[in-house]
Amino acid sequence: MFNRRLLGLAAPRRAGIAALVLIGLAITATYAGQGLLIAQVLGGGLSVAAVAGIIALQAARAGLLWAREVAATTVAARIKDALRDRLLAKLFALGPGWTTGTRTGRVQSTVVDGVESMEGYFANFLPQLISSLIGATVLITYVWVLDPVVGATVAACAVLVGAAPRISRRLMSAPLATWFTGYRALYADTLDALQGMVTLKGINAHRRRGEQMAAQSAEFAVTSTRLTAAVASYEVVVGLAAGAGTGLAVGVGALRTANGLLDIGTLLIILLLSRECFRPLTDLSRAFHGAYPGLAAADGVFELLDSPQAIRSGSSPIISGPAEVRLDKVTFAYVPGTPALTDVTFTAAAGRTTAIVGHSGAGKSTVIALLLRSFDPSTGRVLINDVDIARMNLDEMRALVSVVSQDTYLFHGTVRDNLLLARPGADHTDVERAARDAAAHDFITALPEGYDTMIGERGTRLSGGERQRIAIARALLKDAPILVLDEATSAIDSANEATIQQALARLAEHRTTLVIAHRLSTVRDAEHIVVLDDGRVAEQGPPDRLLAAEGAYHRMAGAA
Repeated sequence: MFNRRLLGLAAPRRAGIAALVLIGLAITATYAGQGLLIAQVLGGGLSVAAVAGIIALQAARAGLLWAREVAATTVAARIKDALRDRLLAKLFALGPGWTTGTRTGRVQSTVVDGVESMEGYFANFLPQLISSLIGATVLITYVWVLDPVVGATVAACAVLVGAAPRISRRLMSAPLATWFTGYRALYADTLDALQGMVTLKGINAHRRRGEQMAAQSAEFAVTSTRLTAAVASYEVVVGLAAGAGTGLAVGVGALRTANGLLDIGTLLIILLLSRECFRPLTDLSRAFHGAYPGLAAADGVFELLDSPQAIRSGSSPIISGPAEVRLDKVTFAYVPGTPALTDVTFTAAAGRTTAIVGHSGAGKSTVIALLLRSFDPSTGRVLINDVDIARMNLDEMRALVSVVSQDTYLFHGTVRDNLLLARPGADHTDVERAARDAAAHDFITALPEGYDTMIGERGTRLSGGERQRIAIARALLKDAPILVLDEATSAIDSANEATIQQALARLAEHRTTLVIAHRLSTVRDAEHIVVLDDGRVAEQGPPDRLLAAEGAYHRMAGAA
């Protein structure tokens, strides 16, 4: 029940939780007060004051229940908001080097549904736990004062009811963990199917995939049913225990009254307060039931928060002016023992265009991933102006690089929104200039609302070439000293490719440009060529010299 790390998340909102505890105690007081007044009416006859008091307590309780609901939602929302901020900050700190090895649906179910499922713990269970213990203790003590024997009976039964959540957690931890694991898997597979719907249809695999997911869903339904049965059994046991405790207390009181040890008035109070002694505890059991999914989800949340951050920001002063990029004896492996790069050394001169070419899997995109510090080299260094990027501030270092990759990603929003991601303070003139340089302005202005046209999730309302040109414009708008084009013109027709190549040639006069390409036609303006083969530098130098050497580059040119 007490998860120290969850309590730590709630600590900044301790004042709000304290207010919820006080409201809970006040609600318990209205039930107790109402019981005492009803006992007075039953024992001494109907009175206007007693009836008015009962009505006033019911009205007060209605107001308190409303206030508790509002306050609980507010407190929980603020805790969840702070937790989401921490999770998102952690995800951005972990970066693509971590996210590429983790299923998107699994992460999303943790960050979204996992956090949401914690609301019951913060809004209901935690304040209810405190107010129930205090309220039940006060009422049992009062009954004890009225009659120690009845008080001891109520106390013994209350201990059994109060222990139910702890016993339940031991019995239900495994089924609930299985349920949450199955839920995250089903969530991830569903997201995969939605994102890959076009591919599934294109290869006629949608029915097979649907059958697999149907079987997975059926298995999850069985798991959910078993968990529901366990929860229902727990609720039945708690209800029976509370009812039996109330009945036993009243029975003992009746026997003692029959033996002349209690008067009728006291028996009536015991009759009406015994149930109120158990009400806070049964409310606690219901709150625990609602909070249990959050306790299970907490494991996934803290697993993410505890994920080791391989990439750490440095503090060296950032470089200024033209940027030279150099890889110095760099070796890197995604999987230990299988290097993607081995002893790679080359220099991309400041203000010049360097092309990195090679067959698929040669390690070209890995070079860019290391330059952006998605990963750090196993050995060797990546340097900008002779400063190891591992020593630089991450944000400032990444501000030096603009990247346009072959896998263009546009966000849901307008064309302008997507462009301004690169430089939020840019005015329309700057935005339009970047679009013109990327040969994007004409098609953008032809859209229904021009730069303010919504382009849909991943830019699905645009063609592949249009998406690519917006991505190039976004990179140009950033105006970073290092420009990386990772197959940036792969989805553009020949006419637009020529226009963009001309614009990039002009921009390269004051930028260090790295061009990653399979097609050698896209690197004809490069002043330096680096040929990668199986993660190693096969050769490098000016293109004319490499062609004359009749080595790897010459063979690639011949094959092209």
